[in-house]
Amino acid sequence: MKKKLIALSVAATVLTTPFTAGAVEVAGEQLELYGKLHLSIDVSDRDDPAINSDGMSISSNSSRLGFKGKLPLENGMEVIWQAEQEVRWDDSSKGNFADRNSYLGLANGNHSLRVGVYDTPFKLVASDWGLFGDSVGERRAVLGAGYSSGNQLNERTKNSVMYLFQNKALKVQAMYAVDPEDNAGQSGGVDDNSSNMTSVGAWWKVNQLKLSAAYENWKQHSKIKDGSALRVAALYGIGKHQLGVIYEDINSDTVNEWKRAAYGANWKWKFADKSDLRAQYIIVDDAENTTDTGSSKIGLGIFHKLDKKAAVYAAYGATNNDANAKFQAVDGGHGDEVKTVKGGNPDAFSLGMVYKF
Repeated sequence: MKKKLIALSVAATVLTTPFTAGAVEVAGEQLELYGKLHLSIDVSDRDDPAINSDGMSISSNSSRLGFKGKLPLENGMEVIWQAEQEVRWDDSSKGNFADRNSYLGLANGNHSLRVGVYDTPFKLVASDWGLFGDSVGERRAVLGAGYSSGNQLNERTKNSVMYLFQNKALKVQAMYAVDPEDNAGQSGGVDDNSSNMTSVGAWWKVNQLKLSAAYENWKQHSKIKDGSALRVAALYGIGKHQLGVIYEDINSDTVNEWKRAAYGANWKWKFADKSDLRAQYIIVDDAENTTDTGSSKIGLGIFHKLDKKAAVYAAYGATNNDANAKFQAVDGGHGDEVKTVKGGNPDAFSLGMVYKF
């Protein structure tokens, strides 16, 4: 009976707490409920002569539900934990529990150590720079993508150990992860240490300037094999305007597709109290020892805040491929991707709504 009363009390707290709060506190800092709902109505064109079914689609774009908490220890440190999963609101299909950033760790002041599943610092540099998170204007169709293999280097790594330092001006992350596939499904199997990844990143903010950089090194990683990658980004606010630039260099030791550079610029203009215009343009060079494998992507959008937690938007994304490239119009983050063929110029227009709690 006592357990039933506790369960009913927790449920009542969740149901009666206003969702305008940043996160629903069920048991103080020990347990918080949070989430993001992001759905859109899209009209897409894959520019593939073999396909005649393009048109409208409904997309759930990395919608998520999470639980997190802090548990104080007698020595002044804290146990920190998080379990976050994607929720697909468009077709009722089920995600896996804790399939997004999920971890157990220790925190002491500005320092923490986390073990589990987490976005790489290399991914987060571009996430913080981009203006179209999970919409059709999203950056991942070209940044971290190959001309044939698509998005490969915007990862949420499994089996990772991450150190984090953060204060008001500076954040530093260092991560190491190994592949979980060795002897998969076999009794006695362990993680595959011959396939591993190291990623470090730093973010620095002073006044209206934000600078960030990340370096990643991999051994036997997906289609890239051995190699490394670098991202450097900057954002600068001037009145009602924000300007951003990013540079990315990927260098596989052996695979030509993953030997190339990319450059991007974006702009956001807050033209009204709750509304802004956004534009983003990214260019990918030809890969080494190849011809006509470059591409470019443009993202355009207008966003309007309904309140601090809710927003609506209209966004457009279009990719212009060279003759031997097939970078997608949408690739990663957005629920319905928009693929194409070599030399294709796919695009997508979207009306969306986002609610965070």
